[in-house]
Amino acid sequence: MTVTALQDSLQTWRSQYPRFDPAGLTGWLVEGTLAGWVSPAMASRLRESGLFEESDDGLTLSRALGGPLGRSHALQCLAEVLRGEGWIQGWRDEAYDWVDDWGRVRFSLERAAFRPLGLCSRAVHVNGYIEDGGIWIARRALHKAVDPGRLDNMTAGGIAAGETVRDCLLRELAEEAGIPTRLALLARPAGVLRSQRREPDGIHDEMLYCFDLALPPDFVPINTDGEVDGFELLDADEAAARLGEMTLDAALVTAAWLDRWMDGEV
Repeated sequence: MTVTALQDSLQTWRSQYPRFDPAGLTGWLVEGTLAGWVSPAMASRLRESGLFEESDDGLTLSRALGGPLGRSHALQCLAEVLRGEGWIQGWRDEAYDWVDDWGRVRFSLERAAFRPLGLCSRAVHVNGYIEDGGIWIARRALHKAVDPGRLDNMTAGGIAAGETVRDCLLRELAEEAGIPTRLALLARPAGVLRSQRREPDGIHDEMLYCFDLALPPDFVPINTDGEVDGFELLDADEAAARLGEMTLDAALVTAAWLDRWMDGEV
């Protein structure tokens, strides 16, 4: 495939990528900052919880809850109730931080509640590649709660509550691809992408911290945590042709890597 043909292929794929439209949804705020979008049914349920007040912009989390600790406790208790009522599926017993536009953690909450409440989470995605253009692609394990069996970036994982981007990067590279710290530290930041769309269980909204990691030609990633069924080394044309087999987030990150590869930046 020529560079022009590859560019055309990426443009066609991007034209089909879902666009987020908040029409018909209700926004909810934390101290004047938009936190998430929820369906009319969820908005009605949040009103019943007693934790929210009506505002011109939708719903506002009550200031009476106090700061991050008070908000975290109240929202976690609400999430557990919503779980029992069937609003939240796939409970993980793992918390994410909700971070505002200034990088401040405003509360922490069970990660399974983020989509139903329309909250923006954060994740690290790593493009592992070799210098002749080959890129390692993972296949998600069939037992994964989200997108089982689909193709993914070599490493991809959510940033847990209290975890830094760097901590998540090193942890995920070790767990998902068996990459030692001395090699993982060579990963280069490659920008931040935002993936936002409607899903059956709510709103998927995630900031994707992207990294590129050049690997030795003889290195083969090995999964250690059971979340990956295997890896494939694809050339640029193959990677572009199989974007439709990937999770939407992984495809977005891979397409951005292909742009950099065509520009000679990797």
